[in-house]
Amino acid sequence: MTTMTAFRPFAPIRFVHNIYEAAANSWWVYRQEIGNDGSLKPMPRVVFFGRSRNEVERWIAGHREETVFVLSDN
Repeated sequence: MTTMTAFRPFAPIRFVHNIYEAAANSWWVYRQEIGNDGSLKPMPRVVFFGRSRNEVERWIAGHREETVFVLSDN
């Protein structure tokens, strides 16, 4: 008897999102690329601005690929 297993190709994680609270109503989402060696590249870039943490978390949920890190909690 032969059994088969489904093959699912490995999709490496390419970036992480970071949340930064710049001011009371200014929340930024940074995207930081992950290099081929698995380390974070040195220069993140801003990909979204929001007026509340809830707004940026909803945006990230639609663009999620990796864990969210909080850089600042004022």
